[in-house]
Amino acid sequence: MRLFAPKTLKARQLETGRTLALNGKAWRHLREAVLARDPLCCCGCGAPSTDVDHVDGDPTNNSMDNLMGLAHECHSIKTATGKLPTGYDESGIPLGGPWVQMIAILKKSPATEAHEPHGTP
Repeated sequence: MRLFAPKTLKARQLETGRTLALNGKAWRHLREAVLARDPLCCCGCGAPSTDVDHVDGDPTNNSMDNLMGLAHECHSIKTATGKLPTGYDESGIPLGGPWVQMIAILKKSPATEAHEPHGTP
């Protein structure tokens, strides 16, 4: 005896509000087009776009002007907070993207602290 029947595609679409299945051919083509148009994350972090986001948060609005490419980390931040990361801090350091952790490690590295920048007395 089955306690739960598997959900149909239509049931999942109604549940999530999506009009295109994320594993469907139509979404894959639309995603490819957005990532080709936006090869770098639209938040300004400089990372490659890997995810496609609905600008207005409406998963039924799949028009090209409502879709933007984001780095996965930036997409996660926007999904969690409702806001895009701002791009760069006041020092010009990226706030998102895959190298942020590397920059933090380099800042703490004894090798980078031991050397003064050129021109510093």
